[in-house]
Amino acid sequence: MKSLLKSARACLWLVFVACSLFNCTVQLAPSYNRELVTGITAQNKSTMEFFALMALGAKSTTYVDRESYYIQLIGGFDALVTQANARFTPRNKFRQKANEALKNKGIPVLEEGEIPSATALGRIYTTLIKMRETDQKQGVTATEVQAFKGQIKIYLDQALTYENALER
Repeated sequence: MKSLLKSARACLWLVFVACSLFNCTVQLAPSYNRELVTGITAQNKSTMEFFALMALGAKSTTYVDRESYYIQLIGGFDALVTQANARFTPRNKFRQKANEALKNKGIPVLEEGEIPSATALGRIYTTLIKMRETDQKQGVTATEVQAFKGQIKIYLDQALTYENALER
C-alpha cells in the first residue's frame, strides 16, 4: 500500500513538472487586444452621441450637415474591422472537434478564421452605410433612427462582450 501511494505521488509530480515545462494550454481564440477594446469603446460613445443628435429624425435637405459624422463613424468602424481581423486566429484539432460537435447538434459555427467581434463590427459598418444612403436619399424618421440604433447596439454589445471575454 505504501509503495502504491509513493508511485502515485511520483506520477503526480511527473505530470506537474511536464505540464509546467511544456505549458499545457490550448488557445482557441485570438489574443486580447486592449487597443482594439479602447477603439470599440470610443466608437461606441461617438455612435451613441450621433444617435442622440439624430433622435428626432432628419430631412435629406440637411444631410450635408451630418456627412462628416457618417464619414468619421464609417471610417472608424472600417478601421476596427481591419484591426480585429489582423490578429492571429489559432487553428487546432481541439477547435475543429468542438466545431464538429456543434454542427452535429445543428448549432451554426464560425467559418475557419472568422472572429466574432470583426463580424459584428463589419455589420455595424454595413448598417451605417445603409443609414447614410437612406438619410441622403430621403432623410430618416425618428422610428428609422431607433431601428438603426437598435441594430447597431446589438452588434456593439456582441463585439465588446467577445473582446472583453478574451481578457480573462
